[in-house]
Amino acid sequence: MIRLKNIRAFDGSLMPDVEVDDGRGTLEERDVSELLAIPGYFDSHIHGSFGFDVSNGVTDDVFSLAQKLPSFGVSVFLPTLMTLDEEKILKAAQAVSEAAERLKTFDGSYATIAGLRLEGPCLSPFKAGVQNPESLVGAEKLSEIITKLESGFPGLVRMIDVAPEIDGAIDLVKEYKDGYVFSLAHSDCGYDKATEFFRAGGKCLTHALNAMRPCLKRDPGPLGAAFDHKDSYIEVICDGYHIDQTVLRMLFNLFDGRIAVISDAMRAAGMPDGTYGLGGTEVESRGGRTYFGPSGNLAGSVTNLSEESERLFSYGIPEKSIVRALTQTPKDRLGFENGFVSADGKYEINFVDKHLRLMCVISRGRLVTPYIML
Repeated sequence: MIRLKNIRAFDGSLMPDVEVDDGRGTLEERDVSELLAIPGYFDSHIHGSFGFDVSNGVTDDVFSLAQKLPSFGVSVFLPTLMTLDEEKILKAAQAVSEAAERLKTFDGSYATIAGLRLEGPCLSPFKAGVQNPESLVGAEKLSEIITKLESGFPGLVRMIDVAPEIDGAIDLVKEYKDGYVFSLAHSDCGYDKATEFFRAGGKCLTHALNAMRPCLKRDPGPLGAAFDHKDSYIEVICDGYHIDQTVLRMLFNLFDGRIAVISDAMRAAGMPDGTYGLGGTEVESRGGRTYFGPSGNLAGSVTNLSEESERLFSYGIPEKSIVRALTQTPKDRLGFENGFVSADGKYEINFVDKHLRLMCVISRGRLVTPYIML
C-alpha cells in the first residue's frame, strides 16, 4: 500500500491523503506535492486500442480494452461502433453489454463502460470516409435497429451519430432526443440543415471539421450552426493531424466549456506501426498517423487522451480549458459525475506534471502506472 500525501487538486485545493493498492503488503508514504491531481479522463468516442476493436463484437476484447485504458488515464469510455450491418451491430452490442456486466464483479483496475455509441449507419455516402458505404441505411432502418437494441439491451445505447440531410433523420432526432444524445456526423449538410438538427434536439458535432463541410466566411456550415446553439457541444481530435494547432486554439476560444476531446482511436493505438483492419477497411498506422485509400486519407486516430492533453498544452491552450475538455464537459454531456471517486467509492485520479504530462494513474483504488512520479 502507498499513502499519497500533500495532494493538490487542479483547482488549487488540498485533498485528504489517499491510500492505494500497489500490490505490496507494506505501507509507504509518498509526497506528491509537485504534481496536480485531476479526475480520470472520459473518452466518449473510441473504436479500439491495443489491438482490440469494439466493432468485432468479441466480449473478451471489450473487457480487455476496459482493463488497459487506465494506462492512458481513461476512467470512463464509450465504446463506439463503425458503420455496420444490423446483425453485426447487435452482436457488438451484446459484447459490450456482457463486458460491462463482467466488469461489475472484476476485482482490479478498469475504465467504466458508459454505454454504447453508434457512429452510423445513418450517414452521408458523400462524407462516409472510412465508414463502409455498403452498410449505410436510411433513418427508417436506423429506427428499427434502435428498437431492437433497446429491446435486447435496454439503456445500453447512449449516443447516436447521424447525418441530418438523410430523409427522416430530423424526425428521428425529434422522436428519440430524450433517450439518446444525437451528434451530427459524416454529413454533407450546410448551416441551415445543421441548425434544423440542433433545433430538433441534436446536441453535438462529431470530430468537428472532419467528414463535414468546412466553415467559410459566407457559408459557416455545421460548425457555425453549433456555435450559434449554445447548448450544443463539439468534439475534437487533438492529435495534430485532424486539426491544425492554430485552428484548435481558435476552437478553444470560440467553444470553451463546450468542447469534448476525443481520441477516435482505432485498434492500432498503443500498437506498433503496421496495417490494421477498421470496419472492414485496411488502415495503415505509421508515425502516429493513419492512412487509407490511394490518397492516404485519415481513418480515425492512433492517439490517446493523455497524448492529446500534452499536445494541447504545447499548442498554448489554457490548462483549465484542457482539463475541462477531458473530464467535465464529456461527463456532463452524458450525465456522469466529475470527481475523484467512482460511483461505487473507488479512487479515480490522474496525477500530471506542470506540462499536463500523465505521471501516475490511480484506477479504482489501485496504482496502474509504475513509480514514474514516486
